[in-house]
Amino acid sequence: MDLVGSAAALRRWAVASLVSNVAIVVTGGLVRVTSSGLGCSTWPQCEPGSYVPHPDAGIHAYIEFGNRLLTFVLVIVAIGTLLAALRARDAAGSPRPLVRGLAIGVIVGIVAQAVIGGISVLVQLNPWVVGAHLVPSIALIVACVLLVHEAYYRRPVPVGRSVRRVVRALVLFGMVAMLLGVVVTGAGPNSGAGAASRNGLDLLAAARVHSLTVWVVVALTIGLALASRANPAARRAVMLLLGVELVQAAVGYAQYFLALPPWLVTLHMTGTALFTAALAHLWWLTRTPPSDLSETHGAMAQRDSDKSVG
Repeated sequence: MDLVGSAAALRRWAVASLVSNVAIVVTGGLVRVTSSGLGCSTWPQCEPGSYVPHPDAGIHAYIEFGNRLLTFVLVIVAIGTLLAALRARDAAGSPRPLVRGLAIGVIVGIVAQAVIGGISVLVQLNPWVVGAHLVPSIALIVACVLLVHEAYYRRPVPVGRSVRRVVRALVLFGMVAMLLGVVVTGAGPNSGAGAASRNGLDLLAAARVHSLTVWVVVALTIGLALASRANPAARRAVMLLLGVELVQAAVGYAQYFLALPPWLVTLHMTGTALFTAALAHLWWLTRTPPSDLSETHGAMAQRDSDKSVG
């Protein structure tokens, strides 16, 4: 089996990259809700003079160290994806610069994510730095979704200009909602460690502002669902996003009214990662005006199908 030199290999690496980058968001949430953020007291070492926890270290050290180890898994997957991307060719046999650029961007994002995570430890989990740690994670998931689209030669679907405008507004409000969610987290009790500071904002007020942006996102998505009834591919993407949004909203309200139980907070972090992926999928699927669509993706997909059969 060709590990990096075929279209099928690129698809496998792209999917693995997406799954692993979603997984590290979830495990990062686990670190926070178990108060293990300072299980390793420094960075890049775990403890002064040691890159691994001491034998007598508590469970928090091993939880934090395990999350750090997952970064190495991300790096291995990202390198495999880059090698596959470097060997990828289009229907004419030319390199695929977008695929290469996305693969390189994933590696850069992983490095940025690790550095910000390390800084957050060095500043004793300052809530603003911890919040900034989520930003490259969101960007990584978006890049991985685009990479999966390109690996599978997924063509854009023809939608009208007004639909594309609503999608762009949805992306904007979706990103704002996630950033405000980070602010709410910084005001809440799950600091990642008992001694970590909070951002000093009123939790109720921050949560209300966040929820307003969430409902704007839901309203825009419902509008898109109605506007895309004649386009099955676009409608499926919209309905997938709407399903994630409604579950995420239900979990968000539940965790608020139940005083932020750790398992619900972790589930909400999972929902954030899935929302990002679903939103990126819809955006990239509807990005191109109908008049600009070409047969290039179809030809490339047919070429790879013929190779697979052969």
